[in-house]
Amino acid sequence: MVIDSQQVVEHLEKLAAELENRRFAARVRASHGRTPHLQVINLAAPIMSETVFAAPDSDGAWAFHFPWPQLIALVDDIPAAADRIERVLAEVGR
Repeated sequence: MVIDSQQVVEHLEKLAAELENRRFAARVRASHGRTPHLQVINLAAPIMSETVFAAPDSDGAWAFHFPWPQLIALVDDIPAAADRIERVLAEVGR
């Protein structure tokens, strides 16, 4: 299956906007020859960061996932994806 890099970037940009509204730094990285991904940093605890990818599964359903084999949420549910990432990167008391 050929994955359209521009489509990946579009999904990641939508998630980045939601995470930035939640006080996270989020930057789409799309270097030539590399899989586009989103770098997310908790601004209140910058040591807490994670990489997020977007890709279709074998049935063609697009989803966000962490580098380890863990589904975050479908790309159509940006709030759920942001909630999950926020929980993973939450500092104490958040």
